[in-house]
Amino acid sequence: MKSKEFIRRLTAVVLTAAFTVAMLAGCSLFEKEEETTTTTTTTTTTTTTTATTTEDTETTFKETQTRKIYEGLKKDESGSYSHKVATYTTYYNSSDKERTENLKTAVDKIDNIVVPDGKIFSFNQTVGKRTITAGYKTAKVVKDGEFVDGLGGGVCQISSTLFECVLRANLKIVARSCHTLKIGYVPLGGDATVQWNSKDFQFKNNSGSDIRIQFKCGGGRLECSVYSKDKIELGDVQIKITKSGDNYVLTRTVDGKQNYRTTSHYQAAKSN
Repeated sequence: MKSKEFIRRLTAVVLTAAFTVAMLAGCSLFEKEEETTTTTTTTTTTTTTTATTTEDTETTFKETQTRKIYEGLKKDESGSYSHKVATYTTYYNSSDKERTENLKTAVDKIDNIVVPDGKIFSFNQTVGKRTITAGYKTAKVVKDGEFVDGLGGGVCQISSTLFECVLRANLKIVARSCHTLKIGYVPLGGDATVQWNSKDFQFKNNSGSDIRIQFKCGGGRLECSVYSKDKIELGDVQIKITKSGDNYVLTRTVDGKQNYRTTSHYQAAKSN
């Protein structure tokens, strides 16, 4: 009898232990199933645009590469730059809303920029890449020998107006390129085209004084002026453009001596 009682009790203990192990295993499995069924889903939406940009896609170096990085320039709206060195004005069609917006967006980047004596101004580094997120609209640009719609159309009028102004301020021109097609907002031979990853307009402040660039843009009138902190003796600055065959030759003389010369050639626009 005692033997039977012992066996009964032992069997009860074994069954209880087996039941406990099964319960623990079930809880563990349930927790793992809960962990594996909890997921986070992230959805990325990409919008493709086909707008033409003012970048030269046929250049031999990547957009992320630059020929030279110049020291960043800063704005100074309150400093004393009381000596007007030079000014130049061009005109635009204010009814072209997109192009006008592009002019104002670029002007906002340059207006009140100070170029210290001995430093170089780079248009592309100062204005930055012409993109939708930067505020630029679609307007006419020159591409592949014709005028087409593209982001940042009109910005070259800013660089050309600036070029004409710093010519008269007798500042050293470092980099300048003409358009491939004829434009009308400055005299032929007096333009300065820019493209984000290939063509830049640059000049060096060799005046002997810090200078400030100021722009006014409104009512179809675009005015660029250069002011200096110290008085500058310019001399007699003369800008002359002559046509020689298919080329336009711009020269700058100061007191009768030539110190700058550049030649421009324009292609005929493609016929439709």
